[in-house]
Amino acid sequence: MTAIIREGARLIVIAAASLYFNTPASGQVSEEVLQRQISGYANDLCGICHHEPGNKKELAPRIAGQQAAYIEAQLRVFRQKSRGEPEAYDCMWGLSSALSDALVAPLAGYFASQAPFPGIPGDPALIDKGRAVFNRSSQPGAIPSCAECHGAKAEGNGATPRLAGQLGPYLNRQLHVIRAKLRRSSAMHGVVGSLQDDEFYWLAIYLQSL
Repeated sequence: MTAIIREGARLIVIAAASLYFNTPASGQVSEEVLQRQISGYANDLCGICHHEPGNKKELAPRIAGQQAAYIEAQLRVFRQKSRGEPEAYDCMWGLSSALSDALVAPLAGYFASQAPFPGIPGDPALIDKGRAVFNRSSQPGAIPSCAECHGAKAEGNGATPRLAGQLGPYLNRQLHVIRAKLRRSSAMHGVVGSLQDDEFYWLAIYLQSL
């Protein structure tokens, strides 16, 4: 029964998303129409889970101020159904399937242009532990520190995501998802394989605080 409910919800998501992107047979829309579609999709659909204040969906990431190249890459991965965690199947596979190639980059740019949400304070002792893990190279010369790829302030760069201010429960969950190889990330598999569960948690608390 649970599987039936989940599938029904997924189909509703696809139908709702398609209402925003019902383009002409030619595939051409004016800039005004495109911006209206992007704004409507971002606020009325993406905003259900990703907008704040009042975001109660802690496993849905903050994407305001995220790197545009990263958002675009993940939207394409969702469309290809290459991310296998339940949250991807239940929601993002369907939502992303309604996006045409021409709309992926503008939608990513829309969210990248938004101001990031501020960090969330946490236990100073745990934050210090997380900071140490973030800046530590587990295997010098072999596995880089988090800071080497994500930036000293976890601001991200291009296809490497911004982690600063990201929700802790989401970060902790994704580290486990990557370790289970439900997300393909050759750069991350070695990193997460060298960390313990407690270190995942400390990292999440630290990054959420930035």
